[in-house]
Amino acid sequence: MSGDTVISVEGVSKAYRMWDSPSARLASPLLASASRLLPKNSAAGQRLAAQAQARYRDFWALRNISFAVRQGESVGIIGRNGSGKSTLLQIIAGTLQPTEGRVQVNGRVAALLELGSGFNQDFTGRENVYLNGAVLGLTRQEIDNRFDQIAAFADIGDFIEQPVKTYSSGMFVRLAFAVQTAVEPKILIVDEALSVGDVFFQQRCYERMRQLLDTGVCVVLASHDLGSVQQFCSRTLVFRHGEVAFHGPSAEATKVYFQLEQQERAAAFASGAGSAPAAPSPDTSNAAPRRPAIPQWPGPESAVDTTGCRIITNDWARCTYLAVTNAAGETCRHFRQGQTMSVFYEFEILRDMEFCVGCLTVRDKTAQPVHSKITLQDGLRSPARVAAGSRLRYRQDTVLNVHCAEYTLDVALEMVASDLLDQPGITYDDFMRTQLRICELHAAVAVSVRLREETLPFQLLHFGMTGLPSQSALEVIPPA
Repeated sequence: MSGDTVISVEGVSKAYRMWDSPSARLASPLLASASRLLPKNSAAGQRLAAQAQARYRDFWALRNISFAVRQGESVGIIGRNGSGKSTLLQIIAGTLQPTEGRVQVNGRVAALLELGSGFNQDFTGRENVYLNGAVLGLTRQEIDNRFDQIAAFADIGDFIEQPVKTYSSGMFVRLAFAVQTAVEPKILIVDEALSVGDVFFQQRCYERMRQLLDTGVCVVLASHDLGSVQQFCSRTLVFRHGEVAFHGPSAEATKVYFQLEQQERAAAFASGAGSAPAAPSPDTSNAAPRRPAIPQWPGPESAVDTTGCRIITNDWARCTYLAVTNAAGETCRHFRQGQTMSVFYEFEILRDMEFCVGCLTVRDKTAQPVHSKITLQDGLRSPARVAAGSRLRYRQDTVLNVHCAEYTLDVALEMVASDLLDQPGITYDDFMRTQLRICELHAAVAVSVRLREETLPFQLLHFGMTGLPSQSALEVIPPA
């Protein structure tokens, strides 16, 4: 490894042997041993070897993974459950051996893998601090010197003197993170552990990890929280079925991950598992009536040139028009704080679909979404079915109560399951589980938000990233 490389992963693969039955686990090695006792290449020996192999199959959790991490780098790993993220982290941490390839690690590794791993359930929190510190190579005196710091960061009060089997999951990860980051590691591995903590603890954890990065510690973070990965990690690996589907900037990686997920959902719909029913003919009695035309639909001269913008699509629809105007209907790219931005977009439907909704996302310079809304959230219920050849026109008006900065706009067409709309309340998890992204234009157009023109009583409408609806009240109580 080069001088500043602390993790080197070269051609790593991991296979798990899947046995046909418990008896096959015993019989297969015996048959294989018996085949080796017979003359080489004999018919009987080959038959026994084939019988041994027929009793199991190899499941490859990882396939040919290669990358390196330098000192002071933060690297993210994202992917669906079962894609191999945790397996790789366990191999890097040394708790699992690869079937093929090799991993080189230069420096002390602190790892938060499975919740509670390395803790003795019957020991108190204090005893586990000393146990884990010793496992990580600290002397008794070094742990003594760090104990107050660990206890303060964990912030579990008198529970530190209680057996950890009485802890909640949040208390568990508080103490584990406090120990792992207090041993001055050179490598910190975090596998989804922070998701069980509350928001205050998560903020403290990310602040602590940033401090470690500043001292040269490298951090490898596996998480389903794409926003955190995008903000915290300089580059990210996208895992798919045990292989690296993408390795590059985190902002790009999250888009690739989303695209791969939508491709799998589209394949499930197309195969019949969730395919949209055929649209009724125009003369059907329950056909959706034609909706009134959108007022102030801009002309072709206002259309945005989307040539070159990234498009994620399953080829069920295509965007045929996009325009951005101010409240007066004038083409506009520069707005004042508090002004209304109108975004017009049109999709041509290329196959029969149901319950299509539009989506507008406003992203900041780090590609973080500062605002994202589907038309369903504005109370706009789409037709139950839309026939191929139809065009869907959307208009979304957004009051720009955001920080003065440059932003990019994404527009998308999505389809949601019909039974979802029959529920009395749709949660975020419900929607994300059933929605299918049909066509999305990333960073299709850029807009800027500036200070408002009036200066009284204060030029800024708010501080921070966004301005939430609020009210203020004041009461003056004179001195007695």
